[in-house]
Parts: sequence; C-alpha cells; structure tokens
Amino acid sequence: MKFNKNRRTLLSRRTALKGIAATTGVAAATLAAPTIIRRASAAEPIRVGVISPLTGAWTVYGRAHASGFELAVDEINARGGVLGRPMEVVLGDSKTEPRIVVEQANRLIRQARVDFLAGTFSSAERQAGAPVATQANKILLYPTFYEGQEGEYYPGVCNKNIFMFGPEPTQQVWPFMEYMMNKFGKKFFLIGSDYVWPQVTNLVSKRKIDELGGEVVAEVYIPFNTPQYDSVLRDIRNSDADIIFHTLTGSDTVNFRQQFVAAGMNKNFTLWTVDDEEVVTSGLGPQASEGTYVSFDYFMSIDHPNNKTFLKSFHTKFGKDALMNTVGVAMYNAAHMAALAIEKTGEVSTDAIREGLEDLTFDKAPQGTVTMRKLDHQLVLPSFLMRVRKGWTSVNDMFEEIQSVTKAVPLDARCKYPLQ
Repeated sequence: MKFNKNRRTLLSRRTALKGIAATTGVAAATLAAPTIIRRASAAEPIRVGVISPLTGAWTVYGRAHASGFELAVDEINARGGVLGRPMEVVLGDSKTEPRIVVEQANRLIRQARVDFLAGTFSSAERQAGAPVATQANKILLYPTFYEGQEGEYYPGVCNKNIFMFGPEPTQQVWPFMEYMMNKFGKKFFLIGSDYVWPQVTNLVSKRKIDELGGEVVAEVYIPFNTPQYDSVLRDIRNSDADIIFHTLTGSDTVNFRQQFVAAGMNKNFTLWTVDDEEVVTSGLGPQASEGTYVSFDYFMSIDHPNNKTFLKSFHTKFGKDALMNTVGVAMYNAAHMAALAIEKTGEVSTDAIREGLEDLTFDKAPQGTVTMRKLDHQLVLPSFLMRVRKGWTSVNDMFEEIQSVTKAVPLDARCKYPLQ
C-alpha cells in the first residue's frame, strides 16, 4: 500500500475519533448501574471510576486491566488507605465500544460521584472518555500502550487532566531498532491492522528506520477479521524483506501468524511485534509463536524483585493460572501513583491529584522504577526486547530476555505547552 493511501486512512481515523468526541453529551440511561466494589469504613471513601473492557473484543485484556487496579487498591487499603480514607472502586464495563465509554464516564462522574477515572482501553475509547472527563474537570489515568501524543487529537492527549501510563513507539520500538537491524538486516515489511495505532506506530518507527539507514520495502494495513492471508504472504515472500514488523491485533494476529508458520515463512523471515505478551502468546501456542521477537514495558517473566512480589500477590488474589499483562500493570501503577499523589498534596481534588502526579516516581512498579513526566504526562519506564523460546510450555519458560533499558524516555509530545 502506498504512503498516500495510508495517509488518507489515517486521516479518516482521525475524523472518526473527532466524531466520537462529539458524542460526549450522550445520556447514560440505557446502561445497567456500574458495579461498586465496597469496603466498609467510617471514613468517606475515595471513589475511583474504573472503565474496563470486561466484555467484547478485548475481554482477554479486560481481565488483567481491572484486576491490576483492584489489586493495588487492596494493597493501599491494607496499609490504612489514603489520608485515613479507604479507596473504593466503581467498575464500569466499556464492552469494547467507544460509545459505551461515553455513557459509562458520564454515569461514573455524575451518578456515582467518583473523584477521578482510570482506564479505557483503545485509543478510540480514550478519545471518547477524555472529553467527558475534561468537561467535568476530572483526572483520567490511561493505561494502554498507544501511538503517542499529537496536538490534533486533543482532548484525548495533550490534556492536563490525562495521564499516560503505557509506552508509546519511541519507548517500545526505538530502543531496540539498532540491535534488530544489525542482527537481521535493514529491510522491513510493515503489516498492521487498519486503524490509527498501527499506522502511527509505523509512522514513528519509520523515522528510526530511516535514521539508521534501513528501508521499508512494503507497508500494508489489513481490515479487521480478515480470515485468509494468501496474497499478503505471497507479497512478503517476494519482498526481499529481512524483518516483518507486525502490528496486527486480535483474531488477525492469530490468523496471520498461523498461516505464516504453516507456509514455512518463519524460517526465512524474522518477525518482530509490539502487541504480544504472555496473554496473546498463550493464545497463539508454541508453534505459531516460537522465535518471534516482542518489545514491551512489561512481561510476567521479568527478573526483578518487584515483579516477584507483585506476581505472588496477584496469584494469591486471582489464582495461580491468572495472566497479567502490560495494561494490567499500568493500572496497578496508576492506582498506587494516584494514592501517592493524594498523600503528597494532602487533599483529594483534581488540581491536587494533577500536581501530585507530575514528576512523581514510583519505585515499586513491577517492571522497575517509573516516573510520570510533568512536561507531557507521559511515563518514563523500562523497556524489554524478548524472544519467544522454542517449545515453551508455560509463561514461566515462554520468553528469553534479549535486551533491556531501565529508562526509556519518550520524545516530547507534540503538544502546546503548558498542557491545556
């Protein structure tokens, strides 16, 4: 696919996102009341509205998404809460639909009277919920790896009330580009799902490819729920590429990867993805995943004392077979950092939480120390390049660490400063 066509697709996605933002006044009368996880206390609780994809296309992420926040709240309350007050989670299901996010955000703010919001999953969900939070002057803690901040996406980004707890491409991709090119070659075939996150991730990644003297031999975006990849596999086979850079999501990841391996192409090309971890790789199975390179800020197999402590608590609460991932860990970090921000400023208000979060460091994050940058509300965090082991049998032997950085610092967001 030529660049101009990609650009048109990207612009259409931007238009769609702006359309979602325009629906923020929609009433929430059609939804069931959100679940309230109550904890008895004489003190008035600090109420947090958590919006998670508990049903719909991203349910597999939703389980870890919500449980990460709940685990942190349990830990906070076990040590006496915040300023002597317990935290209380008011849980809303986004159903993986941006319009539902609008309704849930309205309900949580106006009926449940939460003090701040955490969650949403996709960029489109964030764009839907952010205008509601902005209009009500509430903080939104966003957990998902995402495409980065461009001013034209305001209020979903470049917003003084939105804090990003997941990595963006300059943290997830750039630290490992030189290693991958030196080891496997400089020619890239980019394949992704047809929406904004893969397109902007590739746009940013191409800057580093160009800087290091690499070449993009093809760039293809696939409609959701594509069952067959014969033509794409033929194009890859004839492309002379060294690395297949993969940003497909959901069922398309499974379909493509199974067909890629069935065609024997994993023996001739290196596949690098920024969308797999223990949850997705477990679904793929050993044969379709072995030898793949994956870069992310968190894996369950990270050898860090914080992670060992975190996973012990997580499995005690949710069961020994429960899976955690980057968005669940981001929600865990967000809850703890919000509590620290309130303790730091001594009050529960939007201004106080914002002030407390800016430049706040959390040294007990599962992946290692993280810091919320004041400039653009982006988290500075560790990043890891992993390879999926051959013949893995569980999450315990799934990944081999190849390279890591303890402090992946993103490029400055393309925003107006100070943030609006």
